[in-house]
Amino acid sequence: MYALELEELVSRVRRSGARKVLIQMPFGLRRYARDVAMAVERAGAISIIHADPCYGACDLALCAAERLGADMIAHYGHAEMPGLRSPSDMAIAFFEARMDIDVSDVVESALELLDAYGPIGVATTVQHIHKLRDVVELAERKGHKALVGRAGGRALYDGQVLGCDYTTVREIRDDVEAFLVVGSYFHALGVAISTGRPTVVANPYEGLAKRMDVEAKRVLARRYASVEEARKARLFGIIIGLKPGQMHIDVALRTRELVEKAGREALLLAADDIRPEYLADFTEIDAFVNTACPRLSLEEAGAFRRPLLTPPELEVALGISRWEDLCERGWFAAPGS
Repeated sequence: MYALELEELVSRVRRSGARKVLIQMPFGLRRYARDVAMAVERAGAISIIHADPCYGACDLALCAAERLGADMIAHYGHAEMPGLRSPSDMAIAFFEARMDIDVSDVVESALELLDAYGPIGVATTVQHIHKLRDVVELAERKGHKALVGRAGGRALYDGQVLGCDYTTVREIRDDVEAFLVVGSYFHALGVAISTGRPTVVANPYEGLAKRMDVEAKRVLARRYASVEEARKARLFGIIIGLKPGQMHIDVALRTRELVEKAGREALLLAADDIRPEYLADFTEIDAFVNTACPRLSLEEAGAFRRPLLTPPELEVALGISRWEDLCERGWFAAPGS
């Protein structure tokens, strides 16, 4: 189902002269870890599979690779992020693992849910980016004017969306009445929230089409409740992510300055993995501000006992900006991007 590009991997390893390669794969791809490892070995290098979670191209296992003495990281399942460079000389090869799956039937079902709208925007994740032109043509044959946003932010491709970056859809939201997203429910939910437009997901994994409007309103209500709870916070914990693409110390320092100007206190916390159980013992902290991966505040917020705000949400909690301003700006621009 996935294009593993094993021969290209062999070629990249040989060209780099790597003697030891660390393989990174997200959970959904680990069933193919043996095939990838054998390809590395066939290229004449030692293969080591990184067993920690891998959340995106921002989550490069540089420290692990250096400690293991690896010369190269083979990173699977994500596209390279423009502007994100390794601070070391470590060779990094990205393999996007695009999916060989027919999306036409589920897209047709999704288009039926969009009949009431005029121009629509089309977006997808990197696993289906090569199908985007086919989706646009299918939409146009069904009578829709279909637009695709240009690459920008952390997106490498036109029409690509990430869990932390919806630049491509926000660029065209004023030109469309609704969005069609080919991919997961989470990414479609992010499009709905970040654009404020009706959004339909064509989920090729389940073969189902679904409107995301109700779920988007439910999530917004939860986020609003977190912001309201944080208004009374006296001590904020400001989280600095330690993953290479999530470390935004400058954003954390500016955030602390905002908190202190508002007459509150702030503690800077650094974490590689941001988990509820890791933060639970900071009992004096009333609310947390997440400057690492913004999707944590959306996808995992319910697991945290206290509010886990994004920096724009903090501004609302402190009275610096309004909730309506936040809805206009969106939650999903990765800090520092």
